Amino acid sequence: MADVVLFGAGQIADVARVYMDTHGPDRIVGFTADAAYCTAETFAGRPLVPWEDLERHFPPDQVQLLGPLSFRRLNEFRRARYLEGKARGYAFTSFIHPACHNYAQSIGENCFILEENTLQPFVCIGNNVMLWSGNHIGHHTRIEDHCFLAGHVGVASNVVIEEGCLIAGCGGVNYGVRLGAWSFVGMGAIIRRDLPPESVTPPTPHPRIAPYSSRRIRRLF
Repeated sequence: MADVVLFGAGQIADVARVYMDTHGPDRIVGFTADAAYCTAETFAGRPLVPWEDLERHFPPDQVQLLGPLSFRRLNEFRRARYLEGKARGYAFTSFIHPACHNYAQSIGENCFILEENTLQPFVCIGNNVMLWSGNHIGHHTRIEDHCFLAGHVGVASNVVIEEGCLIAGCGGVNYGVRLGAWSFVGMGAIIRRDLPPESVTPPTPHPRIAPYSSRRIRRLF
């Protein structure tokens, strides 16, 4: 068990607190955020201290860090804070939910992996990767540092997701595809071919609402 300071003071940090308080093994002893967001002295019943002054309250030899958990600025914010924390001498922990089906070959540090993720054999996950609930990661797939998969994303086998990619909810990636670094895959989009770095794949369009009542199609079900 490690004493952990969680980066964040909003809804996502509070969600992470519930998961970690419930399932452990690490113990959250405080929160940190940029000074502009420290509008109170406590958050969720624990100290909230400015990131800029973290060492005075929680020295690197006493705690580990986790987060931030945000995809703000397409993961660049999380990357910057992670690298800064490393440079300031902090170690980072990871949280893997006990209901994750984890057969991965390797998982890095500062990863946050929630329930019902399936990580098949020979999957490799880098550092600072966030997998929200319910993703499928096929065998021999590699997810590089600083990526975020938002939930219910289907990734086939032998895929490479390069660093910094953001895949929104319900997206999909076909077998053997390579997503270039810092690409964005919109909600519901299916990627069937390689993407160059910094690609943007817009979300799937909203379905058209039919000009008739559901009563007309009841007989079909």
